[in-house]
Amino acid sequence: MTARIGGVLLVAVLAAGGAYAYVQDSDWDWRDRAEAREVAREAREHAREIAREAREHAREQAREARDLSRSSREAQREAARTARDSAREAAHEMRDAIREQVRAEREALREMRRDLRRDWGTVY
Repeated sequence: MTARIGGVLLVAVLAAGGAYAYVQDSDWDWRDRAEAREVAREAREHAREIAREAREHAREQAREARDLSRSSREAQREAARTARDSAREAAHEMRDAIREQVRAEREALREMRRDLRRDWGTVY
């Protein structure tokens, strides 16, 4: 009977030790899982930060490209406007020169007719 009581006591002690070890290991597992969750959360935050910086960099590059394109288009418009104004000014100058030439020819013709009328009288 003592052997039985000793055996039961031995089994009870071993069971209690096993239960205590399970609880201890469970506590360590909980801590490991909490640490793993913390590491994962920090990794997600870091990935979000990198993604945010990449988006900001892409936005800045797109903004610079738009500004460059806008300034290029504005320079092209300015060049076209200058060319158009120069052509218009040249056309005005040409038109004025032609008008002046026609006016001079008309004046010369009038002068010639006046001289002829004065010299020839009413015959001409």
